Amino acid sequence: MFYLKLGWNNLKKNKTTYGPFLLSMIFLVALNILMQVMLGNEGMRTLPQAATVRSIFGFGNYVVMIFSLIFSFYTNSFLIKQRKKELGLYNILGLGKNSLGVMLFVETLLSLLIVLVAGVVSGTIFSKFLFLVMKKMTGFGAEFVFQLSVTMFVSIAVLFVGIFLILFFYNFLQVIKTNPIELLHGGQTGEKEPKSRWILSIIGAVLLGVGYYLSLTIKSPVEAFAAFFIAIILVIVGTYLLTIAGSVTVLKFLRGRKKYYYNPKHFVNVSGMIYRMKQNGAGLASICILCTMVLVTVSSTAGLYFGKENVLSGRNPFDVSLSTQQQTPEIEATFEQLAKENNVEVTDGYYLELPNSVGVVRDNQKFAPTKKEEINFSAFAMIQFMPVEEYNRLTGQTETLSENEVLLYPIAGAFEGTEMQLPEQTLTVKKQLTEVEFLPSIPEISDSYLVVTASTTVSNQLIKELEQPENYEKAIQLQSEVTGNLKGTQANRDKFTQALASYATELNNANAGKELPQPNMDFADYTSIDDDRTETNAFVGGFLFIGLVFGLSFTLATALIIYYKQISEGYGDAKRFEIMQKVGMSHQEVRQTIVSQILMVFLFPITLAAIHLAFALPIIRKLLLLFGLTDQNLMSLVTVISVVLFAACYLLVYLFTSKVYYRIVERK
Repeated sequence: MFYLKLGWNNLKKNKTTYGPFLLSMIFLVALNILMQVMLGNEGMRTLPQAATVRSIFGFGNYVVMIFSLIFSFYTNSFLIKQRKKELGLYNILGLGKNSLGVMLFVETLLSLLIVLVAGVVSGTIFSKFLFLVMKKMTGFGAEFVFQLSVTMFVSIAVLFVGIFLILFFYNFLQVIKTNPIELLHGGQTGEKEPKSRWILSIIGAVLLGVGYYLSLTIKSPVEAFAAFFIAIILVIVGTYLLTIAGSVTVLKFLRGRKKYYYNPKHFVNVSGMIYRMKQNGAGLASICILCTMVLVTVSSTAGLYFGKENVLSGRNPFDVSLSTQQQTPEIEATFEQLAKENNVEVTDGYYLELPNSVGVVRDNQKFAPTKKEEINFSAFAMIQFMPVEEYNRLTGQTETLSENEVLLYPIAGAFEGTEMQLPEQTLTVKKQLTEVEFLPSIPEISDSYLVVTASTTVSNQLIKELEQPENYEKAIQLQSEVTGNLKGTQANRDKFTQALASYATELNNANAGKELPQPNMDFADYTSIDDDRTETNAFVGGFLFIGLVFGLSFTLATALIIYYKQISEGYGDAKRFEIMQKVGMSHQEVRQTIVSQILMVFLFPITLAAIHLAFALPIIRKLLLLFGLTDQNLMSLVTVISVVLFAACYLLVYLFTSKVYYRIVERK
């Protein structure tokens, strides 16, 4: 009973340091409940369009659990540092280390109970609200209902019991290995003056520069996917090295400037930060990295969400299409018949008969066959050949071409010059087309071109030059495709799409077992912008939801690190400010000095985070191309708005924490 009462009193008396810790742990419990509700929802399992979203939430669940462990350990380290003096005093007054261990265990147990009870209650309410938000964002149907289960609560309880046990053993280890005098002065232990580490500063700058260079120079979205994670690691390591080592060099440079240094507003800040910059620098770097993570996560997911119509239009040049891997002229008549039966009008319709596209390696104007073992995604391109007779039929033009002349249309990418250099001949680009109605320009991961030739014979000859011999017969085999836009009610459009799906299934069943030009694909396939919109809403809605959850988590982590940092700095500076005020520094000068310190510490992380985001934006845009987002103006606007909103939240956190800092250091 004694230890229970002592532990409870300690929690109440240390509310300044314990309060934020408990609130952060309650938030982590609520966050884990939310992820469990989303991941364990039976309705999500029955929704085929949510398969990708389930994968995203599965990944997000692991990220949140790992984040919970790391962040709870981080906040606990601040907590135990501030309590070392109290624990040392207990030890000196006769409470042995074993007794201190029992007291810490009771405090840990009480904290766990508070966190679990408050976390479950608030988490249930919090997850219910965000569940409705998620349902609205994704458009999930009636099957997607809010569900709670005993299994969810048990798994969360096990997770946090484990986390609190780890924290207890860590705290107890800190007590065991430290003598009472060190405990008594543990929160006041200063750092030795660090040396200027030019080598580490240069290494940090180089790593940062290489990370920026990767983001700016990567051209292929596929290569950007791998390079993105390498760039992240380089930037994180570079930020820590540059902040910890480089900041000391800058501070010592400022100390060497007498006009700047010998000023009450600057003297205390610079001298104090030099002696504690190892810890201070790591804190600033952590804040900077977390700010960058918030900005990257929120801006990219929000950009994808608000740009989903751009994604849809890019992936679906026409409302519907039906294609087969062989020449099947009857699909055009069937397409029109199904439209009539389902009361929809087809506009801008086209029927195309084309050979398979050919994958090539492009080097400016040179085109060469690909080799599977040597595929370079940055140089990879697709070419679709078409005889001029077919082009004229589709467009109503009367173009004529000689055997070595072509019309070239960049479906995706660009082409400069008037020649196409193939392995055995050079073609003259008679005209570069800027628009082709039956084949609109669309965003692609790699470049893609339509090449109009003099005849089918010429097209086949060019395919022979660029295709592997074993694939030639399949490559020249004609495919059929019918496309069009629809006019009609949504219900009739849906019926027509279902009829197309049934017809495609019939064709696939009828041609089962047949050797096809593209063996890993069905004989017949259809696309529908309406179906794609449903799936895209589910995907980008879930993606944005996860982005907001992560953004909220990282923002909380940033706020708490800033808060604990200000408290830690405040207790460390209180004695120094007390001495300065005793020798004549006024309250006004103290406040000015605090404002100066806040500006030094506040501006650095958010400014560097904004710089990181600016250099990351090119590679983020390329990654979003993998999802079909090509509207760079929208992405830039969303990024700017994200930075402004986050900077406002960041400023509010600092205004609040600066008041806490001022109350600690000001001598009344």
